[in-house]
Amino acid sequence: MELGKVETREGQSEATVERDRFKLLVESVKDYAILMLDPHGRIVSWNQGAELIKGYCAEEVLGRHFSLFYTPEAVEDGHPDRELEIARREGRYEEEGWRVRKDGTRFWANVVITALVDEHGVLRGFGKVTRDLTERRAREAERVAKELSDRASQAKTEFLSRMSHELRTPLNAVLGFAQLLALDALRPQQREAVEQILRGGELLLGLVEEILDIAQIEADRLAVSLEPVDVAALVTQCLQLAAPMAAERGVGIVPLPRPGNSVYAVADQQRLNQVLLNLLSNAVKYNRPQGGVWLKLRVDDGRVVLSVGDSGRGIDPAKIDRLFTPFERLGAEGGDVAGTGLGLALSKRLVELMGGTITVESELGKGSIFHLSLKSTEAPVAEGLAGSAAATLPAANATVLYIEDNLANMRLVEEILAHAGNVDLISAMQGNLGLELARMHLPDLILLDLHLPDMGGEEIAATLKQADETRDIPIVILSGAAHETHRRRLLDLGVTAYMTKPFRVTEMLELIEQIIGAKARTARG
Repeated sequence: MELGKVETREGQSEATVERDRFKLLVESVKDYAILMLDPHGRIVSWNQGAELIKGYCAEEVLGRHFSLFYTPEAVEDGHPDRELEIARREGRYEEEGWRVRKDGTRFWANVVITALVDEHGVLRGFGKVTRDLTERRAREAERVAKELSDRASQAKTEFLSRMSHELRTPLNAVLGFAQLLALDALRPQQREAVEQILRGGELLLGLVEEILDIAQIEADRLAVSLEPVDVAALVTQCLQLAAPMAAERGVGIVPLPRPGNSVYAVADQQRLNQVLLNLLSNAVKYNRPQGGVWLKLRVDDGRVVLSVGDSGRGIDPAKIDRLFTPFERLGAEGGDVAGTGLGLALSKRLVELMGGTITVESELGKGSIFHLSLKSTEAPVAEGLAGSAAATLPAANATVLYIEDNLANMRLVEEILAHAGNVDLISAMQGNLGLELARMHLPDLILLDLHLPDMGGEEIAATLKQADETRDIPIVILSGAAHETHRRRLLDLGVTAYMTKPFRVTEMLELIEQIIGAKARTARG
């Protein structure tokens, strides 16, 4: 008898221990809110995870309806009661949605409600498990957003590349033939007409380049090469380029006083040159007749500050906040000054890419001062020159293969090569034909467009560089695609040079003579 009592007590003790263990397990879970509801939805148990996720302690929620954790809109819509009804009918309900913490903040939750019935099928209540998925949802949203952004960026890059090619290719013919005409003896009226064509073409080309630059900056694809740049020397070069425009408009430019020592800033020399020319051009264009432009250069607290001032019309204080907005010309659209409204917007973004700033102070009717600030640095260590550029030889008895599908550009290159000397031109309007002609004739130089009807120019260049008989033939890319990534990829592939359409006739002639001349010298040994 005593033995039986011991067994009974031991059995009851084991059951109690098991219940205590299960209770301890549930209450200790921190990643999930686990609670029990009575058949009416009132809370009857509360674990540590529920307190961490929802912010309430047990005393604050026991006996209250579980709709406490739902948004006001969901409660008004009767959503909590529908959840219990579905769980009662189907045995289980699951969803993801917004829930509300004690402090009023919302979190994204995975909720599972399970109907609890006894052995007779009588509903005893509900088990409710909630998991906070806010961080996971945010990561997923971030991933999707990044994928969409990457796809949009890629599509934008491809569109810009195509647009660049489609605009630059006809511009190449327009400006190229105009430059050839300018080399001939023309009557004054003819020369004026040619100059108008060149000015209009250059303006359109500048617009295309500025749009592409801004788009590449927005897509985070425009790279800058930062190095020590002698600012005073660069300003002097820019002043020489701006001088003819200033003289034409009767605007005087006060030369930059040379500092005692060279002043170096951290910058991309090409892009800084672009910014300085824009500032000087604006200072001249928007000046008054017989006005003036002046410059100051100083080093202040680790920064190189270049100021460009003018005595022009100034800027209305009400409009100055829009000064660096793309396509915003602040009322100058109907004036006599040609422009696109992109120059200052692009300049600001380029300077920011170089770690600098552009600010402006202006007084209506008296003029404006633009301050360009960049980080100062030490002068670069001088390095000995490995050698000087070899003198070029005139192209003579040379063969050039031009692979291009645009007839106007084909004709333009024919005219250019006519000025280069005794050069035989072989042309192909398809990539496969160009490859065959290259293998048959082994030309001294191959000029190659990137966009051809049957295959890409990059594939053609790679094929030529892989074949033993053609790998040493110099290749010059002539393309409307102005992206730096294209240029670098092709140069890494082994092409000799990359010229962006529209190119200058004189530069093309010099390049052809350099390449063919170097090849002739090599052949002579």
